[in-house]
Amino acid sequence: MSSPCLSFRARRATRGATLLLVVLLITVLLGLVAGVMAYASSERTRAVTSSRAGQRQGCAESGLQLARGYFGRNYAQWNTFLNAPSVYDPIASPTNPAPANPRTAAGRAPIKTANAALFADLDGDGKDDVYLYIRDNEDEFKPLTPEWNRDNDQQVVVGAICISETMIPRRGDTNQLDPNALAVEGILQYNGGGHAYTAQTAGGTGSGNLNR
Repeated sequence: MSSPCLSFRARRATRGATLLLVVLLITVLLGLVAGVMAYASSERTRAVTSSRAGQRQGCAESGLQLARGYFGRNYAQWNTFLNAPSVYDPIASPTNPAPANPRTAAGRAPIKTANAALFADLDGDGKDDVYLYIRDNEDEFKPLTPEWNRDNDQQVVVGAICISETMIPRRGDTNQLDPNALAVEGILQYNGGGHAYTAQTAGGTGSGNLNR
């Protein structure tokens, strides 16, 4: 016949082992749930990033079409535009050491003061999404020195930079807005009776200033 004291101790040991097993199972389940939630969150971030990458491309390409129309209508002012690169040209170069900076509020302010038509709201939220620009193509040949502030062949480079806060992707590691800029540009040619736009385009991304 077993002792009542030994039987009580056995029951306590059994209950303790069962409780420990339950705690371990709950811990495992919580770990699995956390893993699933983290995976779902990362997948969602990747999906949003991919979607916004396409939106950013569309944003820049839409801006290029606007640039084509705006600068094509204003052919008579091309040299005026080319002489003000701090407003109209965001491409840094030895001859443009202080390029236009449309990517910050402080940089946009003087550009808007000079010409607010260089910005466009594409999605109707009241915020600037794209910046339009113009720069000269290389239309002087050696031994002549390039004159980037004057057009000599009725051709210029026009482009657009997507500066939207709603159409650009976020970084997967920090969920912050991707700081890389996307610019799309092409050659605009004036034909005397209007303007013609060649289909030659180029795009690129890069942090900081764009460079020629």
